[in-house]
Amino acid sequence: MNKNLNAHYEKIVNLYLRLKGYITTNLIIHSDTQGSLNSELDILAIRMPFHLQIDRQVDLIDYLESSTESIEIIIADVKNTTDINSLKFNKGLRTNNESIEKLIDWIGISNVKNDLIDKFRYSLNLNKLSKNNGYEIFNETTSIGNFTFKFTFFCPSLPIWNGKGFKYVHGDEMINFIWECLNTKNIVDSCSRKYNFQNWNNYEEYIRFFKEAETKITIDDFEQHFKLKKVK
Repeated sequence: MNKNLNAHYEKIVNLYLRLKGYITTNLIIHSDTQGSLNSELDILAIRMPFHLQIDRQVDLIDYLESSTESIEIIIADVKNTTDINSLKFNKGLRTNNESIEKLIDWIGISNVKNDLIDKFRYSLNLNKLSKNNGYEIFNETTSIGNFTFKFTFFCPSLPIWNGKGFKYVHGDEMINFIWECLNTKNIVDSCSRKYNFQNWNNYEEYIRFFKEAETKITIDDFEQHFKLKKVK
């Protein structure tokens, strides 16, 4: 797989989530062994239930099924693969209670209880959950609020999810949503789409790619444009 594209995929996933109203980061699960780590996670995203961006006037089905009732936490990895059967979270996370406890501590939900660790461990092994027909989700009421935990994968190279098994986010969904948010062909009266693109900082080259395009962008267009470019 093209290593340049792997890094660009992670950037475009983060841009997609930002446009959807999520605050995102990655996470390293530390080890007490010098020079080593227990695990890592590509995407840890949070979205508040009353998030609004009505000025964008983007009228697309919410493929992410974002919660409007609770604080949503997305736990996900970005996978550059064409084999859905290879989708798994890092073994050092999905099979290690200590790593899961550190993940829960980092999120800062509440004092860790064994039943919450068990729920995380179950959901992190969503590749084994044959009865799923959608996102792997569970809800939790804590002393600081109601949470929805959603476990998934972002897979730019996979086709649209077929409705069976766990739901993932495919490349066309991300590209189509970003296009609808950013393109300068569909002018809306509530949101200027032409301004100094440098304000996007690390996303600037992607913003320019979408905003300067003469025709609708596809995932193939994205891959062709960025496959030889190093991530800045």
